[in-house]
Amino acid sequence: MPAVEVVGVKDVLKGLEFIDEDMRQRIRTAIDPLMRGVASKARGFVPGNGSVLSGWSKASNPAINYRPFPKYDANTVKAGIGYNPGENKTFGNGFKVSNYVYNVSAAGRIYETAGRNNPQGRAPFQRIDPSTPNSPVGAVQGFEGTRRAKEYTYNKSTREYASNNPFAGYQFVTSMPGLTSQPKIKGVRGGTGKKTKGRLIFKAWSQDSSKVYDAILQAINSTAIQFNKSTEIKKAA
Repeated sequence: MPAVEVVGVKDVLKGLEFIDEDMRQRIRTAIDPLMRGVASKARGFVPGNGSVLSGWSKASNPAINYRPFPKYDANTVKAGIGYNPGENKTFGNGFKVSNYVYNVSAAGRIYETAGRNNPQGRAPFQRIDPSTPNSPVGAVQGFEGTRRAKEYTYNKSTREYASNNPFAGYQFVTSMPGLTSQPKIKGVRGGTGKKTKGRLIFKAWSQDSSKVYDAILQAINSTAIQFNKSTEIKKAA
């Protein structure tokens, strides 16, 4: 989930022995409204029930005896997106500020991350007989490449699927907008792998993360300036 965590300030203040409640409060005050804005923006990216793949927003058949695929409901997804100030503590040698945006509904998590592992959905296969000359290798539309298709193709069989539609994964994933990757921000450590891609909170975070980090730096600089002023006053006295 998109999150910002600040632990200590020794590296930033370059040895200044000014690690106290003042800076922790400044950082929290600065990023709190911005993180709430990320959550609000993410809710704005939630598509309406009529904008997702037909059938996803329909109620499941009550007669089925297995766990149904989570039904999509825009209001439920929006309600599952929020902000938490997280753990904010002051220690003897520094402080910790953790603020995060979450997406907790089942359908919301699916919409957020579908396609991370397989950009075109789970690979469908045809039933083939490898002993037959010129038989297809098994890969059909929605599968990237043929090497893995051969690996997963067995004698006169197909790989197991929960759906009767071999194109279900492809149709489901490709019906959604593409996943948004996180930008690389200079001077900030952070992952850019597939786990940092998404359509809702990760998309919002990609747009606003630089503002959050800028606010943190400004809060730290403001504390340092205030510290210097108080030091000058004491010297003058």
